[in-house]
Amino acid sequence: MEILPALDFEAVADNTGIMEEDDPGEFVPCYFSDDEEDGGHDLDCKCALCQYGDGGSGEAHSVIQRMQEIDQQMVGKVRDDEIYNLQADLYRTHVKEPLERQGIDAPDVTAETCKAHFSKHRMNMKRMVGSEIQFVNSMQRHVRRENILSRNNVTGRTKVDNGAIKQWIALSKHKLDLIKYWKGPLSKEAAAKTQNIKPYSFS
Repeated sequence: MEILPALDFEAVADNTGIMEEDDPGEFVPCYFSDDEEDGGHDLDCKCALCQYGDGGSGEAHSVIQRMQEIDQQMVGKVRDDEIYNLQADLYRTHVKEPLERQGIDAPDVTAETCKAHFSKHRMNMKRMVGSEIQFVNSMQRHVRRENILSRNNVTGRTKVDNGAIKQWIALSKHKLDLIKYWKGPLSKEAAAKTQNIKPYSFS
């Protein structure tokens, strides 16, 4: 697997505005998004897809395998919430409802279940790299809005922060490396995995 170059930040000058000495209060770590506040994969995980998707035979295992294939095929092409809805519909139609018609209880697998499983419990390299690209893009926007250019509120004179520009350039180079990896080795690997996937059918 191709190794991406490390992201190297240089020291930031004091005048970037990241932490002004006269700011009241104390700076504490904070989340970039609500998603990062969610926990990962706990040891006492009760996820039905984790419990029943690790092998075996039978139609339920085949459906979960197909759900995994859908995730591999569609990440980066459609919105994740649409993928999770499709996976949940597939499970409900071909596992839960047939079992319930036979009087057999089956665990619920909702779109939220699929989101937790396929975004936190199971590794999808394309989703991970795509998330990294989005994160770096968000950091670039933040640096551009908050740190690069400042204006004196009395004289109106503007000033460019060279340290912030170096940060922005480093982020830009890292983002381009991630995009090249996404379009190159990662896309070829995903295509190879899905070439032999056949349309799924149920009797």
